[in-house]
Amino acid sequence: MLTQSPLRRCAMALCFGASAVLLSGQWSNLRSQPSQILWQPSSIHRLEFILERSPVAARVSRTRVVIRLDRRELELYEGETRIHTFPVAIGKDEWETPIGHFTVLDLREDPVWQHPITGEAVSPGPDNPLGSRWVGFAFAPNNFRVGIHGTYAEELVGEAVSHGCVRMRDRDIQTLFAYLSIGTPISVRPQ
Repeated sequence: MLTQSPLRRCAMALCFGASAVLLSGQWSNLRSQPSQILWQPSSIHRLEFILERSPVAARVSRTRVVIRLDRRELELYEGETRIHTFPVAIGKDEWETPIGHFTVLDLREDPVWQHPITGEAVSPGPDNPLGSRWVGFAFAPNNFRVGIHGTYAEELVGEAVSHGCVRMRDRDIQTLFAYLSIGTPISVRPQ
């Protein structure tokens, strides 16, 4: 099971703790001075304002990815607006890209690649088959990880050549990566 980073857990604990303190303070004010609460902006309203404009909350709630296997395209949406369409390579026969609804589970810059059959590891760099970015979203049989990543073989983008992953040109995965957060929805569709 994947866990959140300690920094993210700490930030979430601080946010929930601050929210609880603000709510309890507002409850006390409401009970003691109900007429003033209706006319003054409260700490809760300021907190709501800040949380609504949080870049992480906005990305997770509004950003989504749709992968269309038949067209070999990845579409990036902000709300209902498609903001990018990228060509992709998909899984080959007997290593098909899984179809369904997923979320981003893992985001890595300059990842290390491990061959799914031999276990050989390749360090970050120009010879790394994952390119410069990894976006993990699913597990295939035998606990292989499936994700979206760059590739050094950009001439194969548009083909069915991978071990289940979705390959993108390295400049395209860098653009996509900037929009994603853990939890961003990904829908893989046959058409």
